[in-house]
Amino acid sequence: MHSVGALTALTLVTSCLASPGYLKLDFQKRHRYEAWLARRAEVDDTVDGVLTQAATKLEYLVNITVGTPPQSLGVTLDTGSSDLWIPATSSALCKKGQCDAGSFTSTQSSTYKVVERGGFNITYAAPGDTDAGDWVMDTVTVGGSPSIKSQQFGLATSLFDPHGVMGIGYASNEAQNPENVYPTVLDNMKSDGIIDRKAYSLYLNDLQANTGAVIFGGVDPSKYTGDLIALPFQEGPTGDFTEFYVTLTGVSFTDHAGSTTQLTPQGYAQAVLLDSGTSETLLTDEVFSAIANGFGAVDIGDDDYVVPCSYATANGSINYSFGGEGGINISVPISQLVGELDIPPKNFGDQSGGCDFGFGPPIDGVSILGDTFLRSVYAVFDLDNNLAALAQAAENRTDTSSIAAISSGTSIPGASMTATATGTQLSGAATTELPAVPTASIQGTALVLPGTPTFNVGVTVTKGSSTATSSSSGSANAATPGAVLLGLGLAAGILGVS
Repeated sequence: MHSVGALTALTLVTSCLASPGYLKLDFQKRHRYEAWLARRAEVDDTVDGVLTQAATKLEYLVNITVGTPPQSLGVTLDTGSSDLWIPATSSALCKKGQCDAGSFTSTQSSTYKVVERGGFNITYAAPGDTDAGDWVMDTVTVGGSPSIKSQQFGLATSLFDPHGVMGIGYASNEAQNPENVYPTVLDNMKSDGIIDRKAYSLYLNDLQANTGAVIFGGVDPSKYTGDLIALPFQEGPTGDFTEFYVTLTGVSFTDHAGSTTQLTPQGYAQAVLLDSGTSETLLTDEVFSAIANGFGAVDIGDDDYVVPCSYATANGSINYSFGGEGGINISVPISQLVGELDIPPKNFGDQSGGCDFGFGPPIDGVSILGDTFLRSVYAVFDLDNNLAALAQAAENRTDTSSIAAISSGTSIPGASMTATATGTQLSGAATTELPAVPTASIQGTALVLPGTPTFNVGVTVTKGSSTATSSSSGSANAATPGAVLLGLGLAAGILGVS
């Protein structure tokens, strides 16, 4: 997983603002090579999560301390899972100095207890990619908050991933035996009086910003524009609430000239998962196909898609509608969808190079709105009342004077409950084939060619020896077949992976 060079040292600069009823934490962004939490696997009597590989992405870390005396670590903040787990200093990976966000030495904590030896096991997508260890309990603080005296978490002693995850979802989504559900970090923050309501707001900020913030038990109206609209969570197949599914009722594209094209049919209503632990946005096959072909994205292997890096300066947006009549519309600028350089200019048929594209097809039929969506949203998650409230994010706002606590038994401050639609949640294997997005074509021996865009983004791209300007053809679903499949060996050579 981390075979592309030494890890860069990480410095977590996390500030904490506490007031009666809420706790605000700033978090640092950092790049990772792969391993973003996509979804939880079928639960049995051990932890069995699944992490899906990705190329270089952003992740969002908060600072916690564990033990007595406290030991500091950075953990990824994840709305799509519910467990806290951290790396053990005794693991082979940490002994090599690769646990750059910190690790935990259990023998140095006087309050450490083992709950279940060998019960913790998270399995990743790549062969051998597993974190495993014990269920344990110790004192935990989140960003300098008052201590949680007896927090259960996983301690990974057999480690592949270099740092842990703090899940902030429903306890019913914990990856252990449902009969042994334990209080999550969020549960304990409420029961210990750190926050009044089991709710929090998330402000990832835009792609270029260095920091964002999470406010446990509070909301900050200075971080969004327009209306804050509450959307009820959708129940799972068993009739209870386990994850943050809301109803997506439309997707459209607005080009650089201001013309909008609908990408979903009339009456579209799809349950989508809001998940900060997923880097990309994963949409139903027909919508993903329209977007990917519209931008001329090409698949370089393992559902990793690239577009010309010059698209980062394009005008236009992908627009999302939620909740039907009375719901909320969110616009995501194209600039927030073009990620890190995947293919250097010398190996890509455009002088700007090939950059990671922030979309993918669904996983087992499940649509996920990850970080490429959430960076443009101010989101409030209310677990006590089973709803989320969304608004268009205001970029790069730093004022904190407007924060309001979300009190127990009240509505979310500033939120309106006007949405009407409910959605359909797909489960199990996808019933349709993957979208006809072209695999990468190559010219000569090592030149990956971009696809032919059908959207009008107003950016000129070079494809081989010819030059073309992205323009709307009126058919977002027309695919350009790839002439040559980019094999894994060639891809590794082009990307510099050994």
